[in-house]
Amino acid sequence: MKKFFYPLTVFLLFSLTFFALISYFEESEAAQTWVLQTRDLFFKIRRLSSPLPDAMNEMVLVTIDDASCEKLGARWPWPRKLFASLIDALARSNTAVVGLNLAFTGLEGEEEASTLLLSESMRRQGNTVVGAVFDKENRLIKPHPLLLESHVRYGYLEKIVDPDLSIRRSYLVRPYRLQRVLSGAGALVETGQFSEYSFPLQVLAAWKGSDLYFHPDEGWVEWDKKRRVFVDEDGSYPINYLADGSDFHKIPAWKIIQGRFRPEEVKGKIVLVGLASSLLADMHSTPFGIMPGAAIHANEVLAIVSGRLLRFAPGEVTLGISWLVSILVLSFFLFRSFWVGLLGYGACFSGAFLLSQMAFLKDVVVEPFYLLFGTSFAAVAGGLANSFRLLLEKQGLETKVIHDKMTGLYTYDFLRWRLEDEWRRCEKLKLPVAVAMTDLDHFKKINDTLGHEVGNEMIKRAGAVIKESVRGYDVVARYGGDEFVVLLWHASLEDAKDYRNRLRSLYEAMARTLEPALQDSSISIGVAAFDPRVNPKFPSRPQQLIEEADQDLFMDKKDRRKEAR
Repeated sequence: MKKFFYPLTVFLLFSLTFFALISYFEESEAAQTWVLQTRDLFFKIRRLSSPLPDAMNEMVLVTIDDASCEKLGARWPWPRKLFASLIDALARSNTAVVGLNLAFTGLEGEEEASTLLLSESMRRQGNTVVGAVFDKENRLIKPHPLLLESHVRYGYLEKIVDPDLSIRRSYLVRPYRLQRVLSGAGALVETGQFSEYSFPLQVLAAWKGSDLYFHPDEGWVEWDKKRRVFVDEDGSYPINYLADGSDFHKIPAWKIIQGRFRPEEVKGKIVLVGLASSLLADMHSTPFGIMPGAAIHANEVLAIVSGRLLRFAPGEVTLGISWLVSILVLSFFLFRSFWVGLLGYGACFSGAFLLSQMAFLKDVVVEPFYLLFGTSFAAVAGGLANSFRLLLEKQGLETKVIHDKMTGLYTYDFLRWRLEDEWRRCEKLKLPVAVAMTDLDHFKKINDTLGHEVGNEMIKRAGAVIKESVRGYDVVARYGGDEFVVLLWHASLEDAKDYRNRLRSLYEAMARTLEPALQDSSISIGVAAFDPRVNPKFPSRPQQLIEEADQDLFMDKKDRRKEAR
């Protein structure tokens, strides 16, 4: 059991810290940004390692870029008659649906002629979707009424911006309730549940010629008979980015307006028209980097058409896998070696990485940050635990070397080393140091008559009394057999003699508590001191100080025998 105490303690402390950190990560905005940015990396890897969806062939982006502004001699914002020309050109090529990733609200200038031209073009095209925006009070600002008369569809363009200013989620639907005020009473009465739909969703509905239905109780939007998209309670969902903006087939707007394109490029396809220049705004940060708004909407359309919406493994499952793998990594460090632990970490990290990527290829998110964090945290903890264990083992070996096995006191060699070190300090600072040597009287008789086990017990008891008699910073060592040496820091000869009397009294008090055969046990004590203030040349070296104490021990034993007679 003792063998497994340390690993079990490490496992327990690691697990508590692991789940505490996970709780912190879930509450920390900065940590959640790390989670999202780690997921972004897997979007990029998937794009490089898997083919683009076939539905890419159904889509074309018409870009309003700097070159188009220059070729058409138009400054942004363009007059609406230019958009009318663009839609007419697309209509002649029999596009399936035209999505204008732009909001046309209010009048252009002081007349409606330009807006009327655009409305007529939309009516001729027959399947156009335009953008809409929300105001500061979160009310949808619909397109100009003349455009609505052309029976265009409209959807809002807003996206959800994360704390790091990247777009990873979108509102597919925005449910709300209308209220009206009853005359007289002034009470608010709900008049019904309504929903506004996003631009990409309206493009899909226009493409299929279907209506949109939001089922809030079930949490999904129906866009093509039985084809559904599940959303969160607030109508949002994570965008599954399948393509970079550069992956889509793009045609500059000026080529469309001037007829410099092949009709088959757009025939029967979904055409999204939007800005594609940082100078014209509508450029946003995404997992693939900076991308125009039209390309973000194209990704939404692409994912929904392909039936490839992101699914998330339950958080408990992800954390459970992460914890189990981290425990495995930690085990390599604790039960094998540091280098085996590193190899195990590399294997488990690679496995966690591949697991996340394989799941990502199936549009399943097993949150990679938590898997990779678990293995890495376990490697750090394992390295520290391994180092700490080696430190404990080293200290244990040192304890065995410098401590006497029987009494737990220091060995004589350790005392000698400390005395030499203290000797130099005393010479430098002019401070005294003293040594006391002890010997149990008639100890051979105890061994011969009562046995060596009793003798060993007496040695242990004597060591305990001596340990009790000194100050916390003094050093007590077993010299050998029943003899002990005490190093008394900053003690003069008079201090050492006082200590001798105190130790003898303590020993005799202890002896009176023993069995009758041992109650007459006594102890002889010799003391010596080196005081550079009194005599800086005697004793001349540390060993001579011990010899002086040993000589005084002999005299103390001799004098006490005379007294006993």
